[in-house]
Amino acid sequence: MRKGRSALPSKTTQTTITRLYPLFLMLLPILFSVIVFFGYSQTKLLYYQNGVQAMDRQLNSVFHILSLYDKRVKDNSVSDKEAQESAKNLLAGTKLPDGTRNAGDVALTLIPGDFFSVFNSQGKLIVHPYLEGQNMFQLSDADGRTLVREVLHKGKTVITYPSFDPTIGTRDTKIAVVRYFPEWDWHVSLTTAESDFYHQLSRLKSLLIILVLGSYLITAFLFYNTKRKDKALLSSTLRGQQLAETNQGILKTLAVALEERDSYTSGHSQRVAFYMRMIGQNMNLDEKTLDTMYTGGLLHDIGKIGIEDSILLKPSRLTDEEYEIIRSHPIRGEALLKRLYADSSRQNSAEIDAILCITRHHHERFDGKGYPDQLAGEDIPLLARVAAVADSFDAMTSSRAYRKGLSYSKACDEIIRHSGTQFCPQVVAAFMQCMTEEAFFHAHHISRATEMIDRIHDNSGMSFIQRISS
Repeated sequence: MRKGRSALPSKTTQTTITRLYPLFLMLLPILFSVIVFFGYSQTKLLYYQNGVQAMDRQLNSVFHILSLYDKRVKDNSVSDKEAQESAKNLLAGTKLPDGTRNAGDVALTLIPGDFFSVFNSQGKLIVHPYLEGQNMFQLSDADGRTLVREVLHKGKTVITYPSFDPTIGTRDTKIAVVRYFPEWDWHVSLTTAESDFYHQLSRLKSLLIILVLGSYLITAFLFYNTKRKDKALLSSTLRGQQLAETNQGILKTLAVALEERDSYTSGHSQRVAFYMRMIGQNMNLDEKTLDTMYTGGLLHDIGKIGIEDSILLKPSRLTDEEYEIIRSHPIRGEALLKRLYADSSRQNSAEIDAILCITRHHHERFDGKGYPDQLAGEDIPLLARVAAVADSFDAMTSSRAYRKGLSYSKACDEIIRHSGTQFCPQVVAAFMQCMTEEAFFHAHHISRATEMIDRIHDNSGMSFIQRISS
């Protein structure tokens, strides 16, 4: 009688898998570190670009004022000397007897640490807080010679250079944005300390370092725990369960990495999961379903992990082709989750199916005009209908590069207005019963990554622009 093949893997295969698992655990935090480093690098670049743009916008406003002064000179309303002296006082404050400028008397609204200076094409400082009248070519590199060389010899408009501040006796690195006003031969520079420029970003850097170190500590614990339970893991059932748990960890890591790619949507998945659980509780769903909803909320946008930054983070209008790529993220997410949940036990199949439904169908509309399957009404799974409301509410109340988020009350009005068309009326009713302003503000403190881009826009000279336009 011919013997059948064993359904269990061979002892050699089991040993190989057992030995590879610790290696996998060690590689996981390294992969996470690479993702975090890449995300931070991209964030820093975007942060720098937005900061420079904010400084350039403030210089535009200054040049508008200088043009008005120059117009008055040409109209013979004031003399050239009077106009320039008024502009100097506006930019750097009145001149003190010791030759320095009174920084507290500056008429413009500046971010703390910022200051204006002006030099001409010969390198003479026309305006400066404490070096006015000196020639920059004769100063040390730490006093600004690098700045004038980069501007006059190389034509640069954004310069990072070493600096020495005699008022506090410390050396620092400065970032300057320079524009030329040819009517007066003025090179106007708005300068800030690099430490102040990256102040908000440094908080994110510290947080990411803690997260990376935490991932290594967790991995060390898992490695020790794996070694201690090595014999127990020889069971195929336990190995499958361990692999499923590891995949869940990968999903959470990818979800965090996805949100760190875009500072405008940081915390979005956590808030969506929070809102979904609130709505589910109001609808009297059981605790197991609530846990499944929360996990589905965390993973609903996981399909965006494979979309290029040039499309996902594009601040301008998307092309039709790019829009279709974005619209593919529910299907991408479902496919990714299916692969990572492939080895999960059958007893968890209902929960996995629910998470897959949330991922695939959270952009379906109640009137059938959504995507990817154009489902309508109650053909859309209930948990996906809940996700649609939670996702849309957080999207409306979150600021983007191209628009400011709606207020709590306006977003609630939009949810009600689209009840029966975009959203399920039953879910909208539950949402309105449980969503209070207190819950809304609590959600925005659950997971707050940096808001430095918003703050740059808030501090980009708006009060200054309002001042000169009044």
